[in-house]
Amino acid sequence: MGKIIAITAGKGGSGKTTLTALLGAALAAQGKKVCLVDGCVGMRGLDMALHVQDKVVYDLYDLCEELCSMEQALLRQDQPALHMIAAPQLEVTEEMQGAKLQKCLERLKKRFDYVLLDTPGVSAPFTMALCSQADEIILVTIPGNAAARNAERAAAILREATDAPLWLLYNCYTGSGKQKSAPDAEAAYLDIPLLGVIPLHESMFFTAVLEDKTPENYPEKMRSAALEAAKRLNGENIPMKNYGARRFPWHS
Repeated sequence: MGKIIAITAGKGGSGKTTLTALLGAALAAQGKKVCLVDGCVGMRGLDMALHVQDKVVYDLYDLCEELCSMEQALLRQDQPALHMIAAPQLEVTEEMQGAKLQKCLERLKKRFDYVLLDTPGVSAPFTMALCSQADEIILVTIPGNAAARNAERAAAILREATDAPLWLLYNCYTGSGKQKSAPDAEAAYLDIPLLGVIPLHESMFFTAVLEDKTPENYPEKMRSAALEAAKRLNGENIPMKNYGARRFPWHS
């Protein structure tokens, strides 16, 4: 039996979709069978991150409604162990919730070691339906006071809605002195274990990565950081770098 992990955030633009693809590729590189599920209904993008957009015929809605077989819904990337299911482009979240969604995810859980759910973000109602099925939840955040405040609120919402353990994944870290907080400081304040810190790379601004790169071609520092995070998900004891915890100006 595999494990379902929801990846969410409190703020848009945190890089959830990119990180879902990156973590999935890192887990597959370790020999794990991985399925990425795009839960961003009506706004799908995970298929573009994996460069399989031209292969989409069936999606998560079709699988939940049993309009196709699992084999028809699964899209395969270059890595043999990495698969994905696309999100429907129509807003059909009400039909996909409840027993149908649970049955669909349970089927995937039996087939794959890891099922990573790329959610629309905590503010979207469908996110809670996905997170309620998760064994663990990864909360993504980025530098900045607004992102930190949103992460705090998102953590509170998730703790009220589910008992699933939380991880914090810090994205777009530059190590610059201009950043007034550090990843380990934020994780300590939120009381959430720090899963990993993904460095910002000059070629990764906004969605440029989706246009010309698949996860195996991302910058080496990003892939290395994602691999460490994937190992921690697997239960390996990978030491975390000390980023020099600092005070939080927004709580002064």
